[in-house]
Amino acid sequence: GNISFRHLFGLSHAIAQQAHDGLLLHGALAENADRGVILIAQGGTGKTTASERLPLPWHSLCDDITLVVRDTSGGFWAHPWPTWSRFQENGRGGSWNTQKAVPLKAIYHLSQAGKDWLEPLGNGQAVIFLTQSAEQVFFQVRHDFDEDARRHFRLQQFERICALVQHVSCNELHLSMTGSFWQLLEDAFVKKPAEEHD
Repeated sequence: GNISFRHLFGLSHAIAQQAHDGLLLHGALAENADRGVILIAQGGTGKTTASERLPLPWHSLCDDITLVVRDTSGGFWAHPWPTWSRFQENGRGGSWNTQKAVPLKAIYHLSQAGKDWLEPLGNGQAVIFLTQSAEQVFFQVRHDFDEDARRHFRLQQFERICALVQHVSCNELHLSMTGSFWQLLEDAFVKKPAEEHD
């Protein structure tokens, strides 16, 4: 039950701590043409629904938690992480290829809107949204740390988030229930790099 659920979150945090600049974010990971994007949102804002709406050639890799790590050259990579809640109380379970990593090209904070549009986030706003996202994962295991350990962990997390927003595009994705929002993502990060090489 809840004990094993907490242990799984604890194990996830231990892995993230050992990884190079490892960070667990409450967000869905999707990829297109070997490039990854993370959709972050408060619970119930629609990240799972949004990831399920993505058409091919998009692939939804996970819909709840993503592990972000940094490589030795400074690039950031994203690994799909299990949706642990699916193993609670006769949940549907599932499997995730946590070994798979995609280069992280953009992070989108979702908010519901009447039509789809993108708005770049300043670094300060991005840090706030990503801190909230990381805190939503940490919330599950915060009682396993004493106050000093929590403070140290949050400081380390903050430093890693600051490094992330310096290198990865962060945007607000205003999301309607019916629009083709993925076209905005493709315009922002799939097509432009190819056009630059023409």
